Amino acid sequence: MRPLLLAALLALGGCSAFGGGPEIITLYVAADAVPCVGEGYQTCLQVRETPEAAWERFYDDIAGFTHEPGVAYVLRVEVREVADPPADGSSLAYRLVEILQRSPVEG
Repeated sequence: MRPLLLAALLALGGCSAFGGGPEIITLYVAADAVPCVGEGYQTCLQVRETPEAAWERFYDDIAGFTHEPGVAYVLRVEVREVADPPADGSSLAYRLVEILQRSPVEG
């Protein structure tokens, strides 16, 4: 997932993604989270950057966003580089800017 977001950052802002300000991206979030293994066993959101893309596990948190099971979202998210990330942590930080769409999914 990180290479995909990194590519998006570079495409959106050229070299300004590193050294410039934070970038704003759109994330599509699936209605259901899935089990995953990161620093341990956890639950990951499933995200994609376009409606046509394949779902990918998202191992990070999005500050200000709480996922409600059974609800799909389209989010505007600020992504910024973490200056001195921990050895086992992400080099990117995510913050909710706006919920563009919230769609309950009947299962």
